[in-house]
Amino acid sequence: MPKDCKDLCEEGQTTTGVYDIYPYRTLTIPISVYCDMTTMGGGWTAIQKRVDGSVRFNRTWTEYKNGFGSPAQNVWIGNDVIHKLTKENTSSLYVSITLQDGTTLYEMYDRFSVSDEAGKYQLFLAGPATGTLGDSMLNTGYSGGNLYGMYFSTPDRDNDVGAGNCAALKRGGWWFNDCHQAFLNGPWSPGDWSWPWYPTVRSGTSVKGTTMMIRRN
Repeated sequence: MPKDCKDLCEEGQTTTGVYDIYPYRTLTIPISVYCDMTTMGGGWTAIQKRVDGSVRFNRTWTEYKNGFGSPAQNVWIGNDVIHKLTKENTSSLYVSITLQDGTTLYEMYDRFSVSDEAGKYQLFLAGPATGTLGDSMLNTGYSGGNLYGMYFSTPDRDNDVGAGNCAALKRGGWWFNDCHQAFLNGPWSPGDWSWPWYPTVRSGTSVKGTTMMIRRN
């Protein structure tokens, strides 16, 4: 039973696409995920993917917990699954943003993991951060934008450190601080989505697609 896309890659799968994985190590709970088998050697499991605005990301705590969307198009695979895949704290995170002109920028973090629901899906992130997007999650130069150690928030569950509810204000679930320098789950309506990846990508008007992928080191 492949636990993730890296298992499938090591078994000889070389085609990027949708596969079933078994993060709970039982055949009764398969999870359909998008596997990238080409980027940096392949074996990447997409935990978030957006190609258009057809799927709303302004969702409840329970919806983010369980996941929503379609793996080949627009998806959040679910915070419970992300925790299951990363709890050993040995995964890298690869983030990419494709711009309207077709340019794709990326940033990779050496360590990424998320705690369980009792721990409010707390984010643990470590460098080095390398790529063409710039580091807008870990060491941003603004203490209110650094996301290490932040709890996950949704419009109906405020776990950020600010005075208000960033998830309700920004209309999407995320690991908000006060509030963010990076936020990939904003409203697709471009005028409402600010700072997807500040300062490199300052407005949703520039965004054609986003992806967050993980791979065991």
